[in-house]
Amino acid sequence: MPGFELAQEISAFTLACPLGEDGALSAIRARGNFPLIIGGQVLAELDAGDINDNWVAAGRLSALEALDMSDKAGKRLSQLLEDSIDASDLTDMVSDAAVLFLLTLRRHGVASPHAAQPCTVVWEGMAGHEHLLMRASAGDDDSF
Repeated sequence: MPGFELAQEISAFTLACPLGEDGALSAIRARGNFPLIIGGQVLAELDAGDINDNWVAAGRLSALEALDMSDKAGKRLSQLLEDSIDASDLTDMVSDAAVLFLLTLRRHGVASPHAAQPCTVVWEGMAGHEHLLMRASAGDDDSF
């Protein structure tokens, strides 16, 4: 059929902020930062100061703006994960992952990024939205 194109399938992926005792995870937490495993392929270190600043900024977004930003970040991240990961793409990958992670926490009513650890964000590629999976009791402590 002329002008008809099949939509490319956008894959699903996860963003995990784990509590494991792995050396790299422990080292990231010891520096006061957030470990984030992107698509099971990349371990990123999110600076706690940047997370806190972006958390405040995300709170100023309208629900529609937050949804639009999440959608764009999820789709870009999905594409980056499907392509060969190049070192030049890592900054964009971590940036999009942080945006999707923080906005998902906000939209699901999490009080602070500290309160969400451990958690996993699952991006549903074809549906174009995410789910948040959290431990039943994250505890009262805001530490990592």
